[in-house]
Amino acid sequence: MPAVTEFFAIIYQTFTPLALIVAATMLVSRRFPLDARTLARINIYLFAPSLVFDSLINSDMSTGEISRVVAATIVCGLLMAVLAAGLARFLGLERRLVGTFATAAVVMNGLNFGIPFIEFAFGSQAIDRAIVFNIGQIFIVYTLGTFLVSRGSLSFASSLGNVFRIPLPYVFVLGVLINLTGYTPPEPAARAVGVLGQATVPCALVILGLQLTRADLRGRWQALTAISITRFGLGAGLAFLVTALFGLTGLTRQVFILQYSMPVGVSSGVLATEFDGDAEFAAAAVFVTTLASVVPLSVLLLLA
Repeated sequence: MPAVTEFFAIIYQTFTPLALIVAATMLVSRRFPLDARTLARINIYLFAPSLVFDSLINSDMSTGEISRVVAATIVCGLLMAVLAAGLARFLGLERRLVGTFATAAVVMNGLNFGIPFIEFAFGSQAIDRAIVFNIGQIFIVYTLGTFLVSRGSLSFASSLGNVFRIPLPYVFVLGVLINLTGYTPPEPAARAVGVLGQATVPCALVILGLQLTRADLRGRWQALTAISITRFGLGAGLAFLVTALFGLTGLTRQVFILQYSMPVGVSSGVLATEFDGDAEFAAAAVFVTTLASVVPLSVLLLLA
């Protein structure tokens, strides 16, 4: 019973702040006009790159383990994108929604929900692994996710061009090089990057609140049911497979499987807003899968 009580306590502690921020945003937006696209651009071009850079230069994990976790995350993302896009086309979803559906399948809420959950499940020694997982996840979100959402309305070449117009790929390479060389950036610069990175999740939650004010669930339940099954069932299945392929064991394996089985992340809505995807569906997917996540995550705690 104590474990069950702790489990629901962490659900309460992670859901409630998220719900309060979203609700406050929805209330403010009814009184004052707020621009979701401007916030999305700030997140994509400033906050998220800062978070990745700060995480890379400050990680205590070995370079080899970081590389394997990040590589496994990228492979999982690529496999998930192919399978989710195929499922969306099989369901007959319109082109714009196919890209957003695939992005929602690839993007999970590994930060503001995943990290507290991992700490509850495995203790503070698992946090470094969860952070490294999120480094790989943020990279795949803002590269593959950008491509997938863009493909909902643009050509292959234009969609690929969007990937190289965002700073994340370049920041990722720079962060890895600094981690490998052991170089210490000047303290003022490091502090500035750290502060900007901390704004990533709050900004994304505000965007989610703005999207939910416009979200319409009517006629979307087939797609929402499909994304829930994809995110939890297919996500967990791919995580079990990929951890075996990359030789991830012990605590790293457990963290990876649970992190890859989190509900749809708010970054899916950020990308859909900026790159003309179906932002209302993305917001609804975040909302529905977050509410539904208690049961699958409870089961995975026993199996991982």
